Amino acid sequence: MDVPSSSSDSCKKLSFSIHSYSSCLPTYVPENILHNKQEDQSSRWSSMSNSPPQYIILKLQNTSIVKYIKFGKYERPHVCNLKRFKVYGGLGEDTKIELLYSGLNNNSDLETFNLRYTLDNSSMIPIRYIRLEPLESWGSNFNYSLWYVELHGIDDSHIISNEMTRFYQLREETLIRLCLKHFRHNNYDLAANVLLQSSHITLEHPFLSQLYDTVVIQGNYEMAEISMDQAINDGFLEGFMKSQSFKPIWNLVKEHDNAGKSRPCMRGGHQMCIDSADGLIYLLGGWDGHKDLSDLWCFTIATGTWRCISINVEEHGGPSPRSCHKICIDMERKQIFVLGRFYDVQSFVGDYPQSDFYVYDIEQSQWTLISTDTRMMGGPKLLFDHQMVMDSISSTIYVFGGRVVASSTRCSTDETHKNNPDFSGFYKYHVPTNTWTCILPDTFHEVKIRDGILTQNPQTVASRGGHSILLHPKMRRIFIFGGQRQRWAQKCPEFLWYDIETGVTQSIPMPSTADKPPMGYTQRATIDTDHDEIYVLSSLSKDKDRREDKVQNAFWVYFIKQNKWICIYKNHNSDEQYWNKMQHIEPCPRFAYQLVYDQKNQTHYLFGGNPGRSDAQNLRLDDFWELKVYRCTNGELSSQCKLLIRKFKFQEIKKKDKIAAMQFLQTSVSELIDHSDLRQTQEFQGTAALLFKDDNQTGDFSEQIHKWRCSLFDKLCDFFPNSMVQPKENLIDLISL
Repeated sequence: MDVPSSSSDSCKKLSFSIHSYSSCLPTYVPENILHNKQEDQSSRWSSMSNSPPQYIILKLQNTSIVKYIKFGKYERPHVCNLKRFKVYGGLGEDTKIELLYSGLNNNSDLETFNLRYTLDNSSMIPIRYIRLEPLESWGSNFNYSLWYVELHGIDDSHIISNEMTRFYQLREETLIRLCLKHFRHNNYDLAANVLLQSSHITLEHPFLSQLYDTVVIQGNYEMAEISMDQAINDGFLEGFMKSQSFKPIWNLVKEHDNAGKSRPCMRGGHQMCIDSADGLIYLLGGWDGHKDLSDLWCFTIATGTWRCISINVEEHGGPSPRSCHKICIDMERKQIFVLGRFYDVQSFVGDYPQSDFYVYDIEQSQWTLISTDTRMMGGPKLLFDHQMVMDSISSTIYVFGGRVVASSTRCSTDETHKNNPDFSGFYKYHVPTNTWTCILPDTFHEVKIRDGILTQNPQTVASRGGHSILLHPKMRRIFIFGGQRQRWAQKCPEFLWYDIETGVTQSIPMPSTADKPPMGYTQRATIDTDHDEIYVLSSLSKDKDRREDKVQNAFWVYFIKQNKWICIYKNHNSDEQYWNKMQHIEPCPRFAYQLVYDQKNQTHYLFGGNPGRSDAQNLRLDDFWELKVYRCTNGELSSQCKLLIRKFKFQEIKKKDKIAAMQFLQTSVSELIDHSDLRQTQEFQGTAALLFKDDNQTGDFSEQIHKWRCSLFDKLCDFFPNSMVQPKENLIDLISL
């Protein structure tokens, strides 16, 4: 669920009436959704069937900007609740601008969703009609039900008047551009030129207008190849490369034999950090299935060797054996900091355990106890499942979230309290002055819901456990992703950033559809500050209470500047025999593993974890993997564009001279094919088969040539951002007869 924006104080509850609907059962009339009677099972709209399309159309009292929608439910889970639905809106009842695609949880909680309310040019969408379209209920083959609906937004007449003007202007511009596209495609050059001169509206970026002239008018395929190379060099295709050209490749890390073949044993809940500059990965502690460990290891990437720095760091002044702790590295000063650990509070007697804090000087091979109890210095209490990052620029460590070990609730004999542990807030530690500061306290009790709308102090942030935090030193921002905190966690921002310089926090909206990483304890996130990308690896879910589908291995990329998620790898296989066969190809699903990112070589490293096998609960893993995200290079994209252009040129040559076409295929097209790639080889053979297709060679085929060239131009436009190209839609498709 997206958290509604609170940036505008002019948002209000909007009045509406029922305009029309597809069907309803006699008792469950549409007007029931106007009243929130959670305890009344009959107070709902229910469709007569689940055969599409089923819908209900709401008419607002005034044309408004609708920013979010709230759904009420019955007091208990119900099979007719909507598992999937869409929301459309517009000025007319038949207008279908998609505002939301999402689903409701099958519980009694009120749920509020952000609606899309702006267009590509940032103008707002004026709404008079809202169409709610159910797609699936929680009970298979059951009818759809809506219990209560509220709309919130802006209906200020001055604002709406301005936005209506902008909306109609955009609609007029879009219509003219569709006409220009239609005229040009059909060789109505005179009409297109008159419309261009009188409207002063451009169809596309000048570069693409020139490309159209090169491809369609001149048929200059050689120049088209040069133009696409220029587009690549000018950065026009950068967005395409980022969103389409990822390919993850897993490999077991090649470890070279050393004396005694020494390497870390099986474990989970351990910690890793990486010094990319020196190519070194450090591993500390963990749980081997029977006991906590206190060993410290170093892996040298260049030589592929592990080195045991200490089998027991406690003997050298370091921390005691532990798991679920956190470490971070200061690469500038070559120091590793250690904070927190899991502690079974039921086993201790006497005073609560203290939060010790250590630093390891890599160059001096020396441990130092900074503090026996960070709580006494204004820092956090002893905690686990927290996260921390080092800002080497300011020599400051940031610690966020985690479960407090010695909390009154966790140590309580009351089962209700045990299941609702305390969480730590947001702290920073300044290394040079040895001082802790609480940036933001845990705000669980400060989160309030008024009229079903979540409200938060913008300078507070709700805590959690099992999350990820990532530092972007150039942006001076800390990104917080995922984690959980009992049932209320679904009302918290899933993804947000904290500005180091200003102290401001802001949530980042997540997609309403399934096109986003799953939330939980098992995801690990890393960041590439050169590409402005965040990577999220999710694996085996250990939370049995989660209602969403059990996701196995998946790898996601978030583009910070574009605010876009894509999934570049998924494997939902849960069969044990399958993973036995795959043990040398990719890592099996797991939790309590660790993942670090070598930004210098753009490689992820994963070690160990808990495979979650019910038949071997003490089993832990010691496999060591590298994950490289393959990216399409400029040269490869150039070859891809050239191959596309030459295939169309082949079609045109074939119309005139099949012998020349065969020679062109054997040379110019073949040289761009990777003949070791089965898919490319099959496509090439399919193209060659066209030589034997009986073409009608009589008459004027200039119209066919024009259509081919227009088709090639359209395919080349797919490489460019939407802001540069002609409209994707066609004018003729909008005409209903």
